[in-house]
Amino acid sequence: MKNYIFILMLFFLPLFKVKGENVIAQADSAYNRGDYKAAIAFYEKIAEEQGTSAALLYNLGNAYLQSEDYGQAMVCYERAHKLDPSNKEINTNLNYLSEKVEDANKAEQRGKKLKVTEDDPNFFRGVQKSISENTLSNTWAIWGIVCFLIFSGCAVMYLFSNAVLVRKAGFFGGFIFLGISMICVIFAYMGAAYGEEQDYGIITGYKVTLQTEPVKTSNDKGGEVLTRGTKIRIISEETDAEGKVIWYKVRLNSDYNGWIPAENLSVI
Repeated sequence: MKNYIFILMLFFLPLFKVKGENVIAQADSAYNRGDYKAAIAFYEKIAEEQGTSAALLYNLGNAYLQSEDYGQAMVCYERAHKLDPSNKEINTNLNYLSEKVEDANKAEQRGKKLKVTEDDPNFFRGVQKSISENTLSNTWAIWGIVCFLIFSGCAVMYLFSNAVLVRKAGFFGGFIFLGISMICVIFAYMGAAYGEEQDYGIITGYKVTLQTEPVKTSNDKGGEVLTRGTKIRIISEETDAEGKVIWYKVRLNSDYNGWIPAENLSVI
């Protein structure tokens, strides 16, 4: 019986692959002819059926960007960046959209001179961010393995060579590459933790007013307004009786902080 199931799987597998390729072709075709709504529907169908990837999220983000939905475009770019932080095309579009969102937030100030970017990180946070956001954790892990193999070679040189210079090179070289290997492992862990963290979200509502309390009342005039596409740190959350998140407390900087409804934020 198991043999029959295996044979059937081998028979139908190419059909599923062809179907997936057809949907991708339809999505690309819709995008190229300017039908971004159809392209978004196709790309989301692919993501639902086959899972996401950096390339798929990048294409979906481009379709949202062309349709001027900066909130969903930023969500896609940020998630693609997490999967492939060194991808130049993703980073270019991410930076381009970030500048457009920043300009939109400045326009909402109506004469105010407020900072519309995140507070500058401290030294240690800056180093961690640079390590985690710019290089894949797998890349650090590979370098760690390579350095450990070199360390092993140095150990062999030290233990089995009769030449004094070779033994010294093996001894000191071994310590150096073992240290580098350990650092790469730490960096790989930091990168993996960054990929899993959900401390940030993207505002997807068109224009969202930061509330002083997680309630909608006529007396609460709210605070400053942020436009969709703004990346913002999540501080805490408010849930209903069923445990569903209904409010997020967020912070961009000292000028922009407060509560927003959960439907206006996508966690990345």
